[in-house]
Amino acid sequence: MTRSAKQIVSEAVLELGDGRERLVQIITRVNNELGYVPSDAVDAIAATTGITPAEVYSVVSFYSFFSSKPRGRNIIRICSTISCAMAGQGEVLQALIDEFGVEPFETTADNRLTIETTPCIGLCDQAPAMLVNGKPFVRLTPEKACEIVRRLK
Repeated sequence: MTRSAKQIVSEAVLELGDGRERLVQIITRVNNELGYVPSDAVDAIAATTGITPAEVYSVVSFYSFFSSKPRGRNIIRICSTISCAMAGQGEVLQALIDEFGVEPFETTADNRLTIETTPCIGLCDQAPAMLVNGKPFVRLTPEKACEIVRRLK
């Protein structure tokens, strides 16, 4: 059973506190549990912390690991920094687009996966790199990246 955004926010606030300084932690809880931060969660966070919904949404939209719309069961994040680009990130991304039929920030029709690009993930020395559901994969080739994603359920 999926808990509601309000329930998740209430539990996070009970554990973490309701201060402005806890905003990112509360948003992270919602995003991790629901896979995104829906508008009712933004409203609940705003009401609980005394921050305006616009301020909460600005944090959600600023950080690339948060999303305000539903995503697939598997999140593929391709690093888009210059070091990854120079090491072949563009070819890796294009192979994933071709193989799975979705552009960056889109989700497959079966909700199996969402492909995203993201700023630095801290693996510049092993570029190109990607995170698959938070797990790092490095020194990618187009073939290697597609094989990793094909294995996802």
